[in-house]
Amino acid sequence: MTSPQHPLVNRREVVCGLAALPMLDLTRAFAAEPLTLWGIPATPSALFVRAVTSERLQQIAPGTRFQLWKSTDQMRAGIASGQFRLFATSTYAAANFFNRGAGTRMLNVVTWGVLYVMARDPAIRSVTDLAGRSILLSNKNEAPDLLFRLVLRRAGLDPDRDVRCEYVGSPGEAVPLFLAGRSDVAVLHEPAATTALLRARQEGRPVYRVLDIAELYGRHTGRGARIPQVGLAVSAELLDTQPEIVAAVQATCVEASNWIAAHPREAAELAAPALGLPAEVIAASLPHVRLDVVPARQARDDIEVYFKNLMELDPGIVGGRLPAPAFYAG
Repeated sequence: MTSPQHPLVNRREVVCGLAALPMLDLTRAFAAEPLTLWGIPATPSALFVRAVTSERLQQIAPGTRFQLWKSTDQMRAGIASGQFRLFATSTYAAANFFNRGAGTRMLNVVTWGVLYVMARDPAIRSVTDLAGRSILLSNKNEAPDLLFRLVLRRAGLDPDRDVRCEYVGSPGEAVPLFLAGRSDVAVLHEPAATTALLRARQEGRPVYRVLDIAELYGRHTGRGARIPQVGLAVSAELLDTQPEIVAAVQATCVEASNWIAAHPREAAELAAPALGLPAEVIAASLPHVRLDVVPARQARDDIEVYFKNLMELDPGIVGGRLPAPAFYAG
């Protein structure tokens, strides 16, 4: 079983990549091609794999296909060139692109919490139980790291003194290190958290999903266990010139979410080849990604609360300010 990678947008790379925005003249060439829905190689993309098979979408946008984006470099180049007209990304990254002039709009939110604290000690039941522990994390200074620091602070712990944080590049890198005993605790995205559990079971090692970051976050915000983390972004060009396609995408995402809820095993089998993940991992991970397709305009309050919380620790995470109302396309 391979470790899934979950690439997250690094805002410093975003800023550098926006220098390429003059390449947007290529948009017309890409617009003549069949539409590609670019997804992340992680469990929530099972929804997009199903959505592109929709007869409704295929009728209005024949040949629409799903394809993974695998690196920040690929994403920023695709946005700058106009190739990425419809793509899955973190909400904060989309806001960063928008605030820096890339024209990116948020169509919807599809997943509302994918981050978990994993441990070998089942006695860890609360955030305060993490005091004095070594913590393995990925994506330093990005949203997952900031969310974890936020819940530590809300529990009265100083992230720089009361725990020992050790960073690696991606959740996929963290899994084998955690299982090898590199740290007491790991903060992992789905499907890396599920992968760690399944591997530990195969190897006869005790590993537990002890804390849910979304639940901890919800206690602080009072809005429930919902973090608007990942959704579909759309280019201004596609939104302005083919709004009927954008509307069809939104509708088929809702249909796909409902289908997955009723057919999780079939969804995992369908998505496995496209995502490069074992169906077993996808099926076991689906209950932990909180799939719920909400139009971006409807989710605006949740998104802004989320951004404000992130900006308490780092205002630059979304480009220094909340995005204007035009950001919310769906």
